[in-house]
Amino acid sequence: MRAVEPHKGLTRSSFEVDAMSVKKTAAIAVCKVSYKLMRALGRTARALPGMLALKVDRSIVRELSEGHKTIVITGTNGKTTTTHMVQQAIINAFGSAAYDPSSTNMEQGIATTLCLDSTLGGKRKSDWAVIESDEGATKRLLPATAPQVLVVTNLYRDQIDRYPTWTTARDYIIEAIKTVPDTVLVLDADCQVTASIADAVSNKVVWFGVECDPYDEGVADHDEHVECIKCGQPLEYAHRTFAHLGEFNCPSCGYTHHVCDIAAVAVGAKQEKSCELTLRVFGEELRLPVNVRAGYDIYNAVAAFAGLVTLGVSQEQAANALGSFVHAAHRFEIFNVDGVEARLLLMKNTAGCNQLVNMLVSEENPPTNLICMLGNEIMDGSSTEWIEGVHWEKLVDSQTKIIVGGPCYEDLRSRLLRAGANEQLMRVQTDYAALVADIAAMDEPVTVIANCSTIEALRLELVKKYEPIDYWAE
Repeated sequence: MRAVEPHKGLTRSSFEVDAMSVKKTAAIAVCKVSYKLMRALGRTARALPGMLALKVDRSIVRELSEGHKTIVITGTNGKTTTTHMVQQAIINAFGSAAYDPSSTNMEQGIATTLCLDSTLGGKRKSDWAVIESDEGATKRLLPATAPQVLVVTNLYRDQIDRYPTWTTARDYIIEAIKTVPDTVLVLDADCQVTASIADAVSNKVVWFGVECDPYDEGVADHDEHVECIKCGQPLEYAHRTFAHLGEFNCPSCGYTHHVCDIAAVAVGAKQEKSCELTLRVFGEELRLPVNVRAGYDIYNAVAAFAGLVTLGVSQEQAANALGSFVHAAHRFEIFNVDGVEARLLLMKNTAGCNQLVNMLVSEENPPTNLICMLGNEIMDGSSTEWIEGVHWEKLVDSQTKIIVGGPCYEDLRSRLLRAGANEQLMRVQTDYAALVADIAAMDEPVTVIANCSTIEALRLELVKKYEPIDYWAE
């Protein structure tokens, strides 16, 4: 008589669980070992370790996200700064959080972050995760992390090879949100593209915006005339901050701005490094000092505050974090290069760079010594056409000294010359180590304006010898 095999299904299931556990442990181990080796070689080590972990266990991000509190921040401009504001508040309030200080925002970088925050057995060290996500990467990251809150800052035309239309990135985000119906959305009411996400999903929404002028004077840029994304007719604005952001209304189809739950209603006490925001928070006014000054950073501060409050962080804890905020690498980062102050500023797209230009020309002493670099790697986007719409004419003239660099220096050089730069005061330097030596030999401060790949390459050379200065410390 054949023996009965009791609980056969249960036994097989336990084998499957054991196999999954082994894969998870192996993935975490591979990530940790490769991270340590790369760091020993002086590399940032954020993408490759996670990539290797994902090859071992494709579900590692989902497995390490289960049961944890997560907030994801995405959008074209401002997501890195907003993410750093949020993570500082979470750490201040709760002691720790899984986050990536180098701002890697693709799936492999998130895998690295979560693996490093875990034991080999897969037990997470932090209850919280603060994740910056590339817009396109939300399709994988949102269903994998199932965040409690998703913040969407704004959506511009950016990296046109990846996002050829106004709505390409938005549609990726909508597709991702449909997999996480319980996630609360924190959306920029002033961005007609971001706001339209709410029409396609059923998630709860908290709206934020800026109802005052973030600059002393209004700022025009390449989006002088904005067409409604729903009907294609020109939008009208009751109030406009910059680019296509503001209190919009379409007289043709009726698409209009949402009333903000949380909004900046005044900007005062403006200093070189800080200001005081007056926020309207669900009908109540709150004044708080923030350690940012640029107009676009006002949006980031409001987005971070709205995301934190939605997540359950107290208003006091959120306010304290914004008051002590320190910018991420490449964003107002300063190096003392043998006595020469070198300020690093990141440019990504036309609208963002125009706001950077506006900030620089509004300074008490606008820069006259520039390093401008342009690349076209994956992180940058292959097209460089966006630099044509930047108002370089406001920043450069015949007296401005300029070094151009990066793989696409010819495109940038041509645009700067057409903006009024003096060819006799412009030269080319594509070697990053040599560029650091050039900076050390200067006799005045220099402002570096560069996109992602080029500014990272220069920074890698700078940190070999120099430490960044805490620009925001008093």
